Amino acid sequence: MRAVLPLLVAIAAASPVAATTDAQLQQLIADSAKAPVVGFERTTKAELRADPKKEPALVVDRFTPKSATAGNWTLLSVDGRKPTPEELAAHAKGNINPPGFHNLHKLLSGTPSSRRDVDGKTVFLWNSLPKGAVVTPGGDISAGLSAEATMEGAKLSEVRIFAAKPIRVKIVASVNKFNVTSLYRQGANGLPVLTTQTSETDVTAPMGMGGKRRSVASFKPL
Repeated sequence: MRAVLPLLVAIAAASPVAATTDAQLQQLIADSAKAPVVGFERTTKAELRADPKKEPALVVDRFTPKSATAGNWTLLSVDGRKPTPEELAAHAKGNINPPGFHNLHKLLSGTPSSRRDVDGKTVFLWNSLPKGAVVTPGGDISAGLSAEATMEGAKLSEVRIFAAKPIRVKIVASVNKFNVTSLYRQGANGLPVLTTQTSETDVTAPMGMGGKRRSVASFKPL
């Protein structure tokens, strides 16, 4: 039986089904590179805050495209009230490139290291992300992050960016946990549309930058 297993794996890897799925992934990434930014209203709920006195529990903002590659951000409310000038400045600094399918090709460049099929879904794994994919206030942590993309046939359903192990940042800080899961649905134009993004982090850092955080953002198309 042991001698048969490697043969079965080799046959599966070379099968037309595997080749078709890989072609679908490449088409998805190519579509991402050409995809325009899309408008949305985002509601972000903080389920766990490192500093509840300084971090809001509910933020509502909006991104309105001006062209296929650019647009304007508007911070609508913070905890149900009008944002302060300081909050507007912090929001503008922290939100430059909007999240969405148009970013996917930057994250999932290169050939995935492995794939597996579960319940009719195909999950691709990238062991590390390209330089500049994820930049934090402490620096670029892309090399320490991995990515999983789940496809149901030719349709993208989920992308997860995560740290398989803690990441040291500039000696004094450590990213103990990093997990961002993005869920997609098929849009009217046939391209994936971001619907929900869940973020979980645990950071050890000086000057109040550290702590455990969890938030869920929901996206409503404009």
